[in-house]
Amino acid sequence: METEDQQVERLKEFWNEHGKGLVAGAVIGFGLFYGWRYYDASVTEAKEAASERFNQVTAQFDSNEAGDEAVAVENAQAFINEKGDTTYAQLTAFQLAREAVNNGDLATAVSALQQVRDNAEPELRAIADIRQARVLLAQQQYDAALTALATDKPASFTAVVAELRGDVLVETGDIEGARAAYQLAVDEDTAASMAGSSTAKLKLQNLAVAS
Repeated sequence: METEDQQVERLKEFWNEHGKGLVAGAVIGFGLFYGWRYYDASVTEAKEAASERFNQVTAQFDSNEAGDEAVAVENAQAFINEKGDTTYAQLTAFQLAREAVNNGDLATAVSALQQVRDNAEPELRAIADIRQARVLLAQQQYDAALTALATDKPASFTAVVAELRGDVLVETGDIEGARAAYQLAVDEDTAASMAGSSTAKLKLQNLAVAS
């Protein structure tokens, strides 16, 4: 059996050989732990700040005070430019686009929705595609509208995209293409047990009468 002195010597040898590594490991371990805590806190703080800015812009858009709308547009655009990859900024872009359409500023609406298209996850991007296509249709930019509708989207958007595509094709004079698009919209809604889109059905019937 080792004496206490021998045990101490073995501990000294072990520490001389491995001590620095153990200290470094402990430091790294603590660093990773506190680094993650700091990162997590920073992310939470950033989300809270984004939420607060979103609420401020929303309140400004909803305000009836003179001058608030202009301030809201300016603040919204600044927020979108700074934090375009966040959901709050993308929701702000939808608000900005809505206000722009209401004010007849279709170019600003297209720009705001493009920022969502460039940064959002598939669901929000699909909504931005559809809304932008509607604005482009109003601007008679038919090719651009069709391009927005042609991007990949979740299957749940197939019917609404098809109907809107039909609307664009009617304006371009492609009646056969419009008829096929409206039929797809009706078929998709029927398959989803929605009895078919009433507006798509009506548009399809109107094309039949017109032809």
